[in-house]
Amino acid sequence: MKRTALTIFLGLVGLMGGNSLAPAQTVYPEKSLQLIVPFPPGGASDVVARIIGGELETRLGKPVIIMNRPGGGTTIAAKEVARSAPDGYTLFFSSNSSFTLPAAVKESVPYDAAKDFEPLGQVGKITLALVTYKDNPVKDVASLVAEAKANPDKLSLASFGVATVSHFAGELFKSSAGVKMVHLPYKGSAPAMNDLIGKHIQYHVDTVIAVKPQIEAGTVKVLAVFSGKRTPYLPDVPTLAELGYTGIDFASWGAVVAPKGLPPAVHDKLTAALEEIVNSPSVIERFTTVGFEPGFMRYSDWAGAIGKETAEMKEIAQRAGIKEE
Repeated sequence: MKRTALTIFLGLVGLMGGNSLAPAQTVYPEKSLQLIVPFPPGGASDVVARIIGGELETRLGKPVIIMNRPGGGTTIAAKEVARSAPDGYTLFFSSNSSFTLPAAVKESVPYDAAKDFEPLGQVGKITLALVTYKDNPVKDVASLVAEAKANPDKLSLASFGVATVSHFAGELFKSSAGVKMVHLPYKGSAPAMNDLIGKHIQYHVDTVIAVKPQIEAGTVKVLAVFSGKRTPYLPDVPTLAELGYTGIDFASWGAVVAPKGLPPAVHDKLTAALEEIVNSPSVIERFTTVGFEPGFMRYSDWAGAIGKETAEMKEIAQRAGIKEE
């Protein structure tokens, strides 16, 4: 009788207190997130990442810390993210500089962009521009090409990293124009731009985001852009295609990804937040102010998209003579 009563009593306790004894359901996020950027502060990716990070922080209710990890043509940062825990606390904002170009020019890449990352979404594109310092006597692309042909391997053309979109675009231009210029890779946009302004280098390929403030400050001039159509941010600047360098239509697209294997609920929450951010009128206005062309896109087949573009970039790399340095 006592045993029966005890059994009934324990059963009632289980019914009444079962919820309190069960493991608590965690609510993501419980702590701060890090958004890793493969360039130093001040460059195009850094500017966009800080806008996205601030907006994510507001929507998720936890700090989003921007972590700059330059070097290796963006592969150092990408490798770090690829090997991080897929828990939603490590995110990566980068471009084709990390996801397709390294595999197009390198014998070995320390990650597989098609398999090691889980996309949260593409957030937009950035136009690339060919720039020089303000008082360079060379006024246009035709004059630059003439000077480069007269002085092969004497003029410098900088990029913001080996195998980045900046490097790739520069090599495309040299190949199309039939000129030989010395490639000077930098660890990021900001140091390259500083050396251009200081006249330590003659020419540089950079993003409109990085170039626009310098145009307004009167320190650089833009000779041409690499997009197929003129950018609304620099409507008076011609495209290389319209100047006769056909086949050049190249841009930097940006995406936010995480290590492969995110819990579905975490993936969905982050993707929804990111889409809301990119479509927000106030964010669109801020992006537009700095020269970023916003446009959210979900990837239904990330691996397929990355594989297709990588193959296209390999073909261009072989034709343009882009090689790992």
